[in-house]
Amino acid sequence: MNRPSAQPLSRLPTGSEATVVALAGGRGFQGRLVSMGLSVGRSVRVVRSSNGAGGPTLIALGQTRLAIGRGMAERILVSPPRKPPP
Repeated sequence: MNRPSAQPLSRLPTGSEATVVALAGGRGFQGRLVSMGLSVGRSVRVVRSSNGAGGPTLIALGQTRLAIGRGMAERILVSPPRKPPP
């Protein structure tokens, strides 16, 4: 998975929007996230970032809010949403 613009969800600042490009974990990890509504291709918005200070990262999936622990947020790879051509 060579995605130069992909970065862990945990590195995004509050207010950022991104698209999930990969879930870097095993079947159990991926299944747990998918059951919560978080899957590859889904757009997310960071409501509150832990910015390395500890604590969970709070994200929005439409009207749903999820608190993602730092370890999980490190394994969710995201990229900025694609902008439509002018």
